[in-house]
Amino acid sequence: LFPTILFSQILFSNGATVFISNGGVMISNGGVTLTNGTALTNNGDLHITKNSTVALPGTITIGTATTVNGDGNYYVEQDWINNASFNADLSSVNLNGNTEQFISSTNGTITEFHNLTLTGNGTGVNRRKTLSGVDAKIDLTGTITLNNRECATQTNYLVVLNPASNAISNSQTFGSEGFVSSESPGYLNWTTNSTNSYYFPVGSSQGSVRYRPVILIPGSSNSNEFNVRMNNFIANNDGYYLDQHDAKIKEANVNFYHSIERVNGIDDASLAIAYLAIADGDWFDIAHWSSGGNLWNSLDATSVATTGNYAFVEKASLNFDPDIPYVLVNSPDEIVIPTAFTPDGDITNNDWEILEIDNAYPNNQVFVYNRWGNLLFTSEQGNYDVKRWDGTYQGNALPVGSYYFIIEFNDDNKGSATGTVSIILNK
Repeated sequence: LFPTILFSQILFSNGATVFISNGGVMISNGGVTLTNGTALTNNGDLHITKNSTVALPGTITIGTATTVNGDGNYYVEQDWINNASFNADLSSVNLNGNTEQFISSTNGTITEFHNLTLTGNGTGVNRRKTLSGVDAKIDLTGTITLNNRECATQTNYLVVLNPASNAISNSQTFGSEGFVSSESPGYLNWTTNSTNSYYFPVGSSQGSVRYRPVILIPGSSNSNEFNVRMNNFIANNDGYYLDQHDAKIKEANVNFYHSIERVNGIDDASLAIAYLAIADGDWFDIAHWSSGGNLWNSLDATSVATTGNYAFVEKASLNFDPDIPYVLVNSPDEIVIPTAFTPDGDITNNDWEILEIDNAYPNNQVFVYNRWGNLLFTSEQGNYDVKRWDGTYQGNALPVGSYYFIIEFNDDNKGSATGTVSIILNK
C-alpha cells in the first residue's frame, strides 16, 4: 500500500498485492516487473523512468497471471509489455520517453487502453511510439492524444472503439503534426456513430516525412467502421499502376496514395484527402482503383477546400466498395487556381488568372469575399477571363492580405472549390 510518495530503483513483484491509493505516487527509476499472480491496483501515479543502469530501464512488464487495474496514471519512459491482464478502467497511460518506445507482448496479448497520451522530445526514429508485433486498442470511452508524436503501427492495427469524433487528437502545428503511420496490412481503425467529421491523422516517416490526413463524414448516425492508411510511395509499387486509368484522368500523384475501406456498416460517407500544394502540387480529383477493370477510375470529386496549409479534395456521398486504393488525380482539362497574385502595376500577375476556367467549365462563376464575409467581386457567369478580379473593390485597391473565394463550376460532375487567395505587393 503506497498512500503518499515512494521511490525505488526497480519494482519487482512475484505474486504480491500492490495498491497505490488516490494521491499516492510511486517512482521507479529502473523499471517495473509484475509476475506470477501479482495484483496491482493503481489509483494514484506510477512513474517509470530510465534513470538507472539496470536492464530494460523505464519499462513496465505485466507478466504471467498478473492483473493490473485502477483509475490511476502511468508515466512510462520506455516500453509497455503486456503478457497478462490490464484492465484499463478509467486510467491514463502516458508514453513520455525521448527514445523510440514499444507497445508489445511476447504472447500476443492486446492492450486495451482507456486514455493513451504520447509525449516526449525525441526526433526522427525517437519520435515514434511503435506497436511491435501486436495490435492496440482504445476503449469505448477512451481517447488517444498524439500531440506531435508518431504512433507507428507497423503491420498492426490501432483500433479506436470510442465512436466520438474527438477520440483522436493531435498537434496541428504545421510541420510538427502528430500522426498514425502504418504498413500493409496495418491500419488506423475507427468506429463511427454520428454524422460528425472524423479526422484520421495519418502520415508516414518512411522516406520523406508526410502528414496527409483523411476526413470521413458518415451519412448517418448508424455504426460504421473504417480502416485508413497512408502509403508513402507510388501506387505502382503495390501493383496499382498509375498509367492504367479512365479517360477522365490526365495525371496522378506519384508520391503517395491512401488505403481506405469501410469494414462494417452500410452507409455512404463523404471522403476528403489532404495534400500540401507546396510539396505535392495541386490536385482536384480523387481516383479509386477498380480490381474488376484493373484501372483507376475518377470519382468526380465535388469540391476542393483549403484548411490552413493543407487542401482537401472531397467526394461527397461515397458508397465504399471492396477495393481500397485511392489516389489524387487531375483531369485533362483541369484548371489551376493560384493562391496569390501581385497587383502592383508591373507586367505580370496583376490580376487573379485562373487558367482554363472558362474552357473547362463554361458555366463557372467566381465570388471573392473579405474576412468578414463581405462580397467583393462576382464574375459574369462563364466569362471570368473577360473580367478577372484585379484586387480592387469598387475601383479601390484592397490591402495586402488573404481573401476567401468560392468558385461555382455549375457542372454536373464538379460542384465548387473554396479557399483563400492572397494579395502580395512587391513594391
